[in-house]
Amino acid sequence: MGKRVWIVNSQTGSPEKAANPRYLELAKYFMEAGYEVITFNSSQREGITIPNGKYLEKQYGNYKFVHVYAPDFVGNGIKRMLSLHKFAKNVYQISKCFEKPDVILQNIHPPFDYPIVRLAKKLKAKYIAEAWDLWPADFVTFGLVKENNPALKLAYAIEKQYYYHADEIIFTFEGALDYLKKKGWTQETGGKIDMNHVHYINNGIDLAKFDEDKANHPRPDNDINAQDTYKIVYLGSINKANHVQTLIDAAVLLKNNPKYRFFIYGNGAHREYLEQYVKDKHIDNVTFKEKRIPYEECAWVVSQATVNIMNYEKNFGWMGVSSGKMFQYLAAGKPIVCNINIAYDDVITMNNLGVARDIETPQEFADAICNIAELPKEEYGAMCKRVREVAKKFDYKVLAAREIELLG
Repeated sequence: MGKRVWIVNSQTGSPEKAANPRYLELAKYFMEAGYEVITFNSSQREGITIPNGKYLEKQYGNYKFVHVYAPDFVGNGIKRMLSLHKFAKNVYQISKCFEKPDVILQNIHPPFDYPIVRLAKKLKAKYIAEAWDLWPADFVTFGLVKENNPALKLAYAIEKQYYYHADEIIFTFEGALDYLKKKGWTQETGGKIDMNHVHYINNGIDLAKFDEDKANHPRPDNDINAQDTYKIVYLGSINKANHVQTLIDAAVLLKNNPKYRFFIYGNGAHREYLEQYVKDKHIDNVTFKEKRIPYEECAWVVSQATVNIMNYEKNFGWMGVSSGKMFQYLAAGKPIVCNINIAYDDVITMNNLGVARDIETPQEFADAICNIAELPKEEYGAMCKRVREVAKKFDYKVLAAREIELLG
């Protein structure tokens, strides 16, 4: 057996519960390369009770998981932060029950899960910090915390220690490389971080699995399978930050064209309100579909779309975008309309795969959708081919090979 790798991320799902498959995919390729892999996630993510109050080991085929106790929470408030800290603290405490790892790969949430940094130091393991979001800076960007909040200064100081201790740093959004420079944390700006050990590796998709799911898990849904309509699909969370109402208001402007149908899949705090909004205003061309569908069925849904929609709060893409649905959309080979400007690695604009810009009004949104849906058949087909071709760049086989180089 090769080196031992611990993947530590409270919200990584087991094969039975996975929402974002990144760490399952990486674990698969790590094991194929000869590494022994254990994934530590939270009991809260699995929705299970831990018998001894600390952890439960469980095997899922080739995947070895340790479900670690963490308090339940709903939403993104303080209870989530406390749960993250309790999870990290418990992983630190139970670490003595397992053979020491050679590498710890942590999905970081500064400053709340800092105990894992301390654990890597204690065990003298190679430490790889991987960030999907820019905490705590995102709290300021989206108005959750004021820039002059005294606690923020401490949070930034702790965040810096994650990166200073890391042997390798991975960001799933390209702009974070500039963020480190602006903070003065890189060697060239007076800090300690060697940029040769900072890497941009976005999220991705298993193209072979996507195609297999599409072939084997079609959905018997007359709406999504209709051939004579323009199907505009949104798949994802329905919270304030997703601004789904703007998409619905765009649909209102297209009510008189029977070819346009809007389908919304997903759940969140704003779903109930928006369902009532659609009902009260008799927006008949918008249909709310399931709150959650099996992951393997998503491939069929997004592949039947005429246009797939990415919808976010303004400034969401200030450092780039690494949302899982973007890669499902790319694999589907269908054009994408995104309502924000993506500041870094904008694969949509750079490769002419649709629209990614700050869309301010429902009319602009409706126009962007129509301009793609009503392209001449040959132009539309060429765009679809470009979308699928770009997806190959983000196949997990390609991304995992880059991460394996960092494991050592």
